[in-house]
Amino acid sequence: MKLSLQEGLCGCDGFKGFLKDAKEWGFDAVEVWGEGLNERLEDVVAALREQGAKASSVCPGGGGIRGTILSEDVEEAKRAAGDIDKLLDCCARLDGAGLIIVPEFGVKKFMALYPDHGDFERRKGLFAERLESHARRAERLGVRILLEPLNRYEAFFMLTVGQAAETCRMLGSPAVRVIADLFHMGIEEDNTAKAIADNIEWIDHVHLVDSNRKLPGQGEKDFAPALAALKNGGFDGYLCMECGVPGDDPAAQFKKSVKCMRDAIGRIG
Repeated sequence: MKLSLQEGLCGCDGFKGFLKDAKEWGFDAVEVWGEGLNERLEDVVAALREQGAKASSVCPGGGGIRGTILSEDVEEAKRAAGDIDKLLDCCARLDGAGLIIVPEFGVKKFMALYPDHGDFERRKGLFAERLESHARRAERLGVRILLEPLNRYEAFFMLTVGQAAETCRMLGSPAVRVIADLFHMGIEEDNTAKAIADNIEWIDHVHLVDSNRKLPGQGEKDFAPALAALKNGGFDGYLCMECGVPGDDPAAQFKKSVKCMRDAIGRIG
């Protein structure tokens, strides 16, 4: 298993500086920020090539995909679809990096205390239908779409890894896969390791974060069961850190967290 670091978690000297720092801190790849990526794509591609670095994935961020293809507003749905296609094209230039897609963020200030899985049942067919053209585009480009379930406080639609896997099965596209975010799973799954094991054939990417949404090793999460489930299932993708970075010395914090995860991976054999 390889480690990746999401762009933008701490201040670096531009994208080149970020690549240099990520390598020095012990990461194997980076997750590129998708907001505005189309405008800086040539610089990103050149920097990756120059430094021999790898882009594991693209995270759209707050404005990389504006709105959702699930929207009842036709113009918003079209805008979101156009943004997805642009980012898929960017992923192709990044040697097949996966594009993370959150189907729909929550639209209310106060979310439900209990998950409403009925929303997924009502709209899963619509989502699969609207995602299909993007799946075919991803296939042609040789890139992947990574569906990310969120927790009930941030979303209504698609809350579990199993629901994301069900969507993959509905679409039947080899380009549509699942990202398992250990923070969201810690809220929504009865058993994170079992959810990973049950859906491992669809999981292509993992977001690493501790129980307090800080760097691995800075909370109380035991990563061993999830790592073992990934290893036993043959997972060979990236574990990407997407989390808060406390303290005034991010370099030391990242190095410590990388060691924590390397040691945890080593202990499972």
